[in-house]
Amino acid sequence: MKDRTALVLGATGLTGGLLLEELLNNPAYSKVIIYTRRASGIIHSKLEEIQVDYDTITSSVKATDVFCCLGTTIKKAGSKEEFSKADHLYPLKIARLQQEAGSEKFLVITAAGSSAKSAFFYSRVKAQLEADLRNCSFPSLFIFRPGLILGNRTEKRSSEKLMQRVITWLDPFLKKVFPVLRGVPATAIAKCMVHVALTETGSRIISSTEINQFR
Repeated sequence: MKDRTALVLGATGLTGGLLLEELLNNPAYSKVIIYTRRASGIIHSKLEEIQVDYDTITSSVKATDVFCCLGTTIKKAGSKEEFSKADHLYPLKIARLQQEAGSEKFLVITAAGSSAKSAFFYSRVKAQLEADLRNCSFPSLFIFRPGLILGNRTEKRSSEKLMQRVITWLDPFLKKVFPVLRGVPATAIAKCMVHVALTETGSRIISSTEINQFR
């Protein structure tokens, strides 16, 4: 397998940070580039960090695989408009730039329940992103749809922490009866994304049930 270069969006978040570790420790990748808003403080011989403004960026990088872990909440973003920019417009903008630059694969985290007909704005935005990415004509597009992502975040999300406790407590029951409703550890998402990038071509959706096989 040829040496690969990865571009990671959202590398300072929970899942993105774990994905970055996986990529830096994987010999298949000779270089890992991350886009950040401010200096991350991460140092590694394979790492190249580029500080960007997603509103104004017009350039691309040479990267075989693009991993998108960008994501926020409406509360943190401050408005539906700002949430839509972070979770739809920014990923799509980078996807288009990288498709033109010759990147082979785009791997993105959306959410279980993504649907254009959903009653929830969050789910509709995720569905719109998926639809627009399909129109980018990437050679390979992999959409990861996890349920509630489990892990320790640096920022406070009190309601999400409560849900994590409930989902974790119910996990033995959900595993047997409703596996699609199980929480998904961020570590499993990171491992699954790297595995798919290195072993698959084509385009498909990866569900929570499949991601949980990497627990």
